[in-house]
Amino acid sequence: MDHAQFTQLLESNRDRVYNHALYCLRDPEDAQDVTQDAFVKLWRNCGDITPGKEAGWLMRVAHNLCIDLVRRRRAQRNNFGFPDPDALERLPDTDGQPGPENAIHLDQQQQILLNAMDTLAPETRSVLVMHYFQEMKLQEIAEVLDKTVSALKVQIHRARKSLRLVLTAPREPGLDIKRETG
Repeated sequence: MDHAQFTQLLESNRDRVYNHALYCLRDPEDAQDVTQDAFVKLWRNCGDITPGKEAGWLMRVAHNLCIDLVRRRRAQRNNFGFPDPDALERLPDTDGQPGPENAIHLDQQQQILLNAMDTLAPETRSVLVMHYFQEMKLQEIAEVLDKTVSALKVQIHRARKSLRLVLTAPREPGLDIKRETG
């Protein structure tokens, strides 16, 4: 892969990779790091990637980097179910100032949905992001994750069922939702 091909791949996939990471991680700095790491891996492994499959390979790498980062965060926290004390620092500042972080200002329903999605395992959350937020076809996601379309359908069905339970369950204020492991 020459410099021009890499630049074209970068320009055509940068936003998609960043948005995927941002939805999964909900932290602009972490999303930028994942995006950068994914493209560095693309450059280093370009000779091993089947021509024409670079975009799918890139999404798979980004997906795996997001999952790894979530697992590292979870391992670093030893707070036994209490909210992450650094979570407020990772949230984008939405004080009305211009900037890319404020472009994702969420209304209340979107925030509720994203909080409910946080109860899902990282891989399941990532599949939902790719399918519903990035509007990727199931076949495309299956290729990225090396899964069958049937397995993805089951995963999405179970995730939707889980989200439905989380979103309709009455909760007492201050109680944290139990997170799915995996």
